[in-house]
Amino acid sequence: MKLEEYQSGEYIKMNDYKAFIPSKINYNWGWDDTKLDKLLAEANRQIGELNAYSLLIPNVDLYIKMHVKIEANKSSRIEGTRTTVEEDLLDVTDINPEKRDDWEEVQNYVKATNYGVERIKEGFPVCTRLIREIHKILMQGVRGEHKTPGEFRTSQNWIGGSMPSTAVYVPPPYTEIAECLTDFEKFINNEEIDTPDLIKIAILHYQFESIHPFLDGNGRIGRLLIPLYIQSKGMLDKSCLYISDYIERNKDTYYDTLTRVRTHNDIIGWIKFFLETVIETAKTAKHKFRSVVELTMEMDKVILDLPVKPENARKVLDVLYDEPIISRKKILELIDIKQTTLNVAINALKEKNIIIETTGYSRNQIFAFQKYIDLFLK
Repeated sequence: MKLEEYQSGEYIKMNDYKAFIPSKINYNWGWDDTKLDKLLAEANRQIGELNAYSLLIPNVDLYIKMHVKIEANKSSRIEGTRTTVEEDLLDVTDINPEKRDDWEEVQNYVKATNYGVERIKEGFPVCTRLIREIHKILMQGVRGEHKTPGEFRTSQNWIGGSMPSTAVYVPPPYTEIAECLTDFEKFINNEEIDTPDLIKIAILHYQFESIHPFLDGNGRIGRLLIPLYIQSKGMLDKSCLYISDYIERNKDTYYDTLTRVRTHNDIIGWIKFFLETVIETAKTAKHKFRSVVELTMEMDKVILDLPVKPENARKVLDVLYDEPIISRKKILELIDIKQTTLNVAINALKEKNIIIETTGYSRNQIFAFQKYIDLFLK
């Protein structure tokens, strides 16, 4: 079937509103649009380069851990959370009580991502069961916890407005969800079609957001599906392509292009935006990895000049790469080092502006490896 002939679905009359039922997607999709060919080739090239780069970098899993934390912050911010990346890196006891709910949501996103990545590594397919498992982790103990974590909805939801009749968008009635998701799942794992994987995941993301199968958390789960699908298809050995930062910066275009699929059948417009997102995100990820390698090389030289043994300074730095915002007490808990040695190392790193103290207190100080954090925020 040609993407140019795509029909998005139909509206059905409910009581005082209309709900949208997306058309089925489990087909072998082709197209005539040459711009799409060009974007697809470039997106595949960028992912290939990112994959090669990620395999060459020592300690890459440590840096990906930071990548995931940034993704969790950005994807959650799209849905309205207000914590900064720096706040998300703190312990909950150091968070302003007014922001603790937001902090919990971001931490759940990190857990859900890591769980999904591990499941894919074990060979588990992307499927509705995995989606429900991830959703359960995402919604555990946070504001949406009463909205059936891990279960597809059994009532109507809507986007925008105070009720379906005033909503911006009303997804399918819950009675249609099982059929929609059966088609969705078949398309994910249909090995008999030759639609390229990046085109497939673009269509899948749109379809998931249109079905909106959960009462809450659909946007975050839909975005999380993207790296998991790409990883499951072997395009990336390491799960290091996270698109929410680009989407947050282009939020209006993101929502507009998704909406235009439903209003104008413009699936090609959405896929083009998606491929541009992949291209820019892969370029940014490569740049960040390159910057991290340069920073680690710089740090390797710096520790030779510190007034403590290089191996002790190395221990402190290794903790900071793993937890770039951390208290003195926690560093002592994590590594075998004397308090006096740690104090000397911290003071030396502060003098060189490698770390900064964030509280302004003389006791219970918290230190930020700001140079490292800033690389991921550019």
